[in-house]
Amino acid sequence: MRVVAVLGILGSGACSSLSSPIVGQLATEPSPKEERISSLEASLADALIEIEKMKARAPSVDGSDILPAIPPDAETGRCYAKLMAPPVYVDRIERRLVKEASERKELIPAELEWVDEKVLVSEAHVRLTVVPATYKWQEERTLVLPPRSTQVLVSPARYDVVIEEVIETPEEWVWQVGRGDIEKIDEESGEIVHQVRIPARYRQIKKQVLVEPAKYRKTTEPGVYETLRKKVVDVPEHTIEERVPAKYKTVKTQRVRQAEREVTHQVAPVYKDYAYREKVSDARLAWRMVPCEREMSKELGYKVQRALRKLDYDTGGLDGVFGKHTLAAIHDFQKKKGLATGRLSSETLSALGITDE
Repeated sequence: MRVVAVLGILGSGACSSLSSPIVGQLATEPSPKEERISSLEASLADALIEIEKMKARAPSVDGSDILPAIPPDAETGRCYAKLMAPPVYVDRIERRLVKEASERKELIPAELEWVDEKVLVSEAHVRLTVVPATYKWQEERTLVLPPRSTQVLVSPARYDVVIEEVIETPEEWVWQVGRGDIEKIDEESGEIVHQVRIPARYRQIKKQVLVEPAKYRKTTEPGVYETLRKKVVDVPEHTIEERVPAKYKTVKTQRVRQAEREVTHQVAPVYKDYAYREKVSDARLAWRMVPCEREMSKELGYKVQRALRKLDYDTGGLDGVFGKHTLAAIHDFQKKKGLATGRLSSETLSALGITDE
């Protein structure tokens, strides 16, 4: 199985860290030039690692689910391997209808009672008597020709011509190539541009302004009236009302106190909850952090075997060797815990309570 190691610089995939200085050489103070070269090399290595991480996180062109060449968000100095991640299930509860809602109808008979009831013999009515109108003579002053008003021009209006400036193009700020107070990098050309203020442009227009309005004199001619004599109503025709009350008598009658009715009783539906597991994703290859080759020591083997034996897994002995029995016990433990299978991983060590220091 291929194991990928992420180091301070991109190498051939080995699991070792950067080598230490050779024993026996004299330690000399680095020159400024060597320090500058070392700093640039470190920055370049970080940039290359970030590029590879971005490629790993980017979706494939055809939209297929292809495992990236290196693990996304990989940590420097760690080793990773492609392991078979188990399918993912979620526990769900579905409520199913066992018996639908129904109705139960009940017929309740009417209730009767005897009561005294007033019965109308003759309705109340109004007797009307008409009184004719009376008249009288009356003089009235009537307007024959209404008053009339006229306006006479005394002096015309006076105007002046004034010159006024109006904005033709407003003030604006534009980006031009070069340096200035406000700068940015143009995203298309990559050049440095700065903001330049272009002042507003004005033009002059002539406008006529009222200086003094026109003056008028108003004259009014009085109206013409005429006196007329006419006959008018003194007391209009009217009606005198005389109200006659209604007449009743009391009789015994049987009436329905409460009518026959049908009562509907609602019977609630019956439900039952069913528990089931739903698969949300199939088994798939996935990157997992694993112990590097330098960390697969006998001491780690002892720790793994002791932890598995405490959980009643058969490791074939306690020898610190990752033999077939130990690997089979690791595989069984991973399947039971829902962990990725294929080899010993860091998440398996964590599940066993072992820190891969």
